[in-house]
Amino acid sequence: MTKGCYTCRRRRIVCDNGLPTCRKCRDAGKECLGYQKPLVWVKGGVASRGKMMGLSFDDVMDRNAPNRGTKKRPSEGDSSGPEQQSERQLEKRPEKQPEKQQVQRPEPSESSSEGSNRNNNGNNDMFWTGEDDSWNDTSQPLSRNHNGDGTLMHVRSIPSGHYDPSPSRPLVDPLFQDISRLSRFYIAHFNQRCARDLALYDAVKNPYRDLIPFISESPVLTDALAAVGAIHYAYISSNKLPVPLSITSSDSTTFETFCSDQDAKDRAAISISRQVSSKAYEHFLWLKQRALRQLSADLADPIRRNDDRMVAAIFVLILLDAIESGSGAWKYHLEGAKNLLKSRQPFSPNESIKGMMESLNTFVIDSCLITEIMGSTLARPGVLSKPFYSQAMGPAILKRLEKTSWVGCPAYLLEVMFFVHAQRYSECDLTGEYSLSFLSPSEASCRPLSPAAILRHIEAFDPIAWAEEMQTFHFLPDLSKRIALASAYKAGVYLYAKRVLSKVSPLSCGDACDHDTVENELIYHLSLLSPDDEHFKCTIWLTFIAGAESKYPEQRVFTLERLSALWSAIISVNVQNAARVLKLMWQRQDEKRREWERKRAQMGGAMLDSFEEPEFDWIQELDRSRIDWLFI
Repeated sequence: MTKGCYTCRRRRIVCDNGLPTCRKCRDAGKECLGYQKPLVWVKGGVASRGKMMGLSFDDVMDRNAPNRGTKKRPSEGDSSGPEQQSERQLEKRPEKQPEKQQVQRPEPSESSSEGSNRNNNGNNDMFWTGEDDSWNDTSQPLSRNHNGDGTLMHVRSIPSGHYDPSPSRPLVDPLFQDISRLSRFYIAHFNQRCARDLALYDAVKNPYRDLIPFISESPVLTDALAAVGAIHYAYISSNKLPVPLSITSSDSTTFETFCSDQDAKDRAAISISRQVSSKAYEHFLWLKQRALRQLSADLADPIRRNDDRMVAAIFVLILLDAIESGSGAWKYHLEGAKNLLKSRQPFSPNESIKGMMESLNTFVIDSCLITEIMGSTLARPGVLSKPFYSQAMGPAILKRLEKTSWVGCPAYLLEVMFFVHAQRYSECDLTGEYSLSFLSPSEASCRPLSPAAILRHIEAFDPIAWAEEMQTFHFLPDLSKRIALASAYKAGVYLYAKRVLSKVSPLSCGDACDHDTVENELIYHLSLLSPDDEHFKCTIWLTFIAGAESKYPEQRVFTLERLSALWSAIISVNVQNAARVLKLMWQRQDEKRREWERKRAQMGGAMLDSFEEPEFDWIQELDRSRIDWLFI
């Protein structure tokens, strides 16, 4: 049993021995130095063991100066602990000392990502970044020397009087050298803990990780990524926000109040902030405010507003809104990004950075499309402007989305969701601009498609064929989970499309599958995806649809249990809000059912068969509210 982390022992408090860092350090806003004694640089210290036992480094330097080529043999064996590892690295040099002490300078790398691995290449070479100007003085002549393996290397001569074995500051990746320590910490947390949930298959392609190399030249992107890391760190440091599993609302808030009163949202945000780690949450608020201020300054600059790095930061802020609440700010960011993308000037980057800038442009377009398509499903009519996606883009861009987006929805069904939204909310003169691309020959011959034809088009989707096609992108030895995700999306999109299209044109019983059958299929396929599966993170929207369409208590309990598991796996407050919206909608649905039963009892037995229970339209309830939710 460990005695506690080094920080708590130095503070003389009892450590809780938490992993990877103790909670007391997190709550106090201090850096947890771990459970081993940390390495320190000893300036002018005397070695207690090894070849330099009883001597300081300066003593060895003075002794070797007049007698180059001589070597002191210690009387004791060479044994050293972790405290002397830094001194051992300094000792590892050619036995023949040159006239002037020389330090190897690393060869420049072609990309900043290579620079991050300089200190981990296994040869104990050191990259000094001290503040002494002589270290970076290019006027010093380059000398030629040989490594132990005989290879030629270039080193810069450093006067012995300037040599200092202890660097004046920690060694930092050049990519992060101009970024504050606080921002570096939260960006590292974002990279280690958040980014893995922001791609369908993190091991293959993760667009959010690909943003990190751009932070050195984009303050707004730096602050946005750090803010995401800060709020996620604040939530996991104080994991006191479980999704309540009761299917009834625990407070007196009504659906109208929760979805229309801004003060109610503000009170909810305040209550959440009081439960999380106060120091980390303060950091988040500061980083978010700084990112928004920098974004405003960049938008006012005619050159920087044409920079894709700034637009990428906007979509990071959309992600931040989803993690923080998912209740509205995302649509303002989306509309601003759409205007920038439509009005931006053509840009021809240098060949050296062309590939990186093309990947950044791909991230911007893909983020815009997936946010617009998924956000439009729960947004009120008229909130979003004319869609950014156009028929000219073709299905190829949707095929790319299904591989990189963490939503994990097949392109076939993404297009259906977009088409349904365009039919319902677009202006009459624009509706004809959009059509489905993944059509069979028989479907293509009968345009425009009727609502019943759209539902049949969804039924024609083959989850097994899609899962096998995705093998070329990422091979899985077992396709059952990928098939379950595709089947769940097929059922979820069917229920959503049927709900929306029934308002456009009435559907007969023969035009659509039985509602309960499709709902049960959705719940069944969701149940196949366990929290430890990489497809589980893709199910927030699907779980909300399953809950909104549920009629029975056991279905509602299943939905809340899934949302609770999603919260534990992802740590995003929009999952909490999804549960709260569902519980309030169920409360409204039960009230209407009780009112119907009361009227039915008053009508008498003669009218029992003809007096049918009205169907609860949850989309209409959302349309009447003042909040546009983003549950992805």
